[in-house]
Order: sequence, then structure tokens, then C-alpha cells
Amino acid sequence: MKDNYLVITADVEDDGTVGLKGIVSVRGFSGTGEAWFNVSQVIEFSEQLEHFAKTTENPPEIFGGYWDGEGNLINKLFSLRFYSLSNYRAGVQVEFADHPYTGCRTEEIACVKVELKPEMQAFIEFCSQLKKLLTNDLHEAKLYC
Repeated sequence: MKDNYLVITADVEDDGTVGLKGIVSVRGFSGTGEAWFNVSQVIEFSEQLEHFAKTTENPPEIFGGYWDGEGNLINKLFSLRFYSLSNYRAGVQVEFADHPYTGCRTEEIACVKVELKPEMQAFIEFCSQLKKLLTNDLHEAKLYC
């Protein structure tokens, strides 16, 4: 396995939700994050990601965590933000956090925030793998850099 990577797994439920879990490692920094999403939200994200991989237009982002009852994100636990670095390379800002309990002190929160710089071919393969996660045709989507 290469030194810099992102691995995503999905736990697809019958109620239309999916838990995404990520593991990231960049130059010795590593961490995990997990959040729950509506399957439709992840499908839309994967379609936007695929379009971005082909055109570098409309860079997508997906994030989740603990929400209040009014649609505001209180604690971000899982975030992937994609952007273009060049015609041959994408950028991925990965942010994962773990809040041990609601209302924990800031010092108790474990978090990692790193950037991956995959070549476009690896990025395009990751897009395809991500879509297959949602249909249970693949166990994990891997992005190596």
C-alpha cells in the first residue's frame, strides 16, 4: 500500500441511509471518521464527483456529523472536499474527527485534517469505486497517491 491513501467503506441500510467510514493516512498522519447520510445524498455526491473528475467543474464536497434539530451541523465528523490542482491532479481535503460524547471538551476531540493529491486516473477510479459501494458491489473504495 502506498504511503498516502484514503479508504472509504459503506454500511448501506434498508431505511435509505448509509454510514460512510473513512481511513486516511498522509506522511505518517492518520485518522478515521464516520458519519451517516441519506443514500440519495451520497449518490448525488458521487455523480458530482464523477462530473468533476471529467471536467474539473463544480468541485463537490460531502460532510456529516452531529446535527441539531434545525439542520445545523454541530460537530463535523467526516468531510471530503475535492478541488482541481491541475489538469492532471486533483486535491482532496480530508477532515475526520471523533467526539467521545456530546458536550465533550475541545481537548478531548481527536481529529485529523490532511490533503491528498491524487493523479486524475486514480481519482477517476475512486469515483467508480465509490458508486459501487452503494450497491454493495464493492467492499471499499481506495484512493492512493
